[in-house]
Amino acid sequence: MRNRQLYRSGIIALLLPLLVAAEAQEVASREGANLQRPSWSADGGKLAYEANFHDDKRIELYVGDPVGGTFRRVTPNVRSTSSITEGFSRLGNGGEVAHELCWAPPPYDRFAYSAADESQDYEIFLGGGGPLTDVPGADGGPAWSPDGRFIAFTSSRTGEGDLYLLDMGHHDQPPRRVTSFMDSSELYVAWSPDSTQLAFVGHSDSGDNVWLIPSLGDDPVQLTNWTGNQTRPTFSPKGEWIAFYANLEDMDRLDLYLVEPRVGAVPRLLTRAVVPNAGGPSWTPDGRHLVLVLDDDQRFDPLAVLEARPGAEPKIIDLGTVGHGDLDVVEGPEGTLRLAYVAQGRGRDDIRDYKRLFVSQLPPIQ
Repeated sequence: MRNRQLYRSGIIALLLPLLVAAEAQEVASREGANLQRPSWSADGGKLAYEANFHDDKRIELYVGDPVGGTFRRVTPNVRSTSSITEGFSRLGNGGEVAHELCWAPPPYDRFAYSAADESQDYEIFLGGGGPLTDVPGADGGPAWSPDGRFIAFTSSRTGEGDLYLLDMGHHDQPPRRVTSFMDSSELYVAWSPDSTQLAFVGHSDSGDNVWLIPSLGDDPVQLTNWTGNQTRPTFSPKGEWIAFYANLEDMDRLDLYLVEPRVGAVPRLLTRAVVPNAGGPSWTPDGRHLVLVLDDDQRFDPLAVLEARPGAEPKIIDLGTVGHGDLDVVEGPEGTLRLAYVAQGRGRDDIRDYKRLFVSQLPPIQ
């Protein structure tokens, strides 16, 4: 605990380099809700986010155009026939959750997400359609493969949280089970850029660790074997690294690590004390840097960019906002890097309470 207090004292943070950019644009807010989990479509043309109404136990999902600030709410539908695009009736209001959106790769203008009504029976839904999974037990955490062929997801249909693959070319067929651990649940699945590997977290009583399926059809191999929590892995854009969070050094603090996707690889510490991103560590498209939020009360949890190598120092990004949370980075049509993130407001605001959604261009990274 003493190390955590020394780090968060701000002494180290005050010495960090500073990147200054034009002030970010606020594009969405919802009265009484914290916004979370912004997610760009692969071409940067659309943006999704969630509105978490904590007191109502309700999460709403929105998709739209951040330039015009027009977002529509995504409302799940219940299937009444065998079609996935026709004959749906809407779920009732109250206690609903729609979240965990994943975009299909170009050129498909589609997305999938997890949703449930007050019964809390989660299913995977197709945007604009009905449930892709419709069996007893919760299904969630979908991840669309970069080649567009599969959606990987977690399901409790067998009593454990196993991973399944849904073939989008044959979505009328049952999904294929790819893990069958007896003592853990498999969560936070992520695809490699070439759609051949899956990283995920095995959640068990002994700890949460990062696992890898080296090739579809192979048995999973363990990449970390630590106590505590290792969570939310993401592949680098070229697939040579997996970034993840871990509280190995301090149970009360999450740090950022890298590990190669191979048996016997040794994880490397990148930086200490970060605020975990709901979608996992966020890479720049060239794979050279990660954009993150530092867990630093003295600087109101600042945004930062970090070179993806051990020993690199994070550089603070000053966009005029404070109290930062979830974020996502994408290369826009014009070739610039676009950042979507949530924050409690601007530094000059008198009231900074619920998190709102902002977008900005990332300043040049030296």
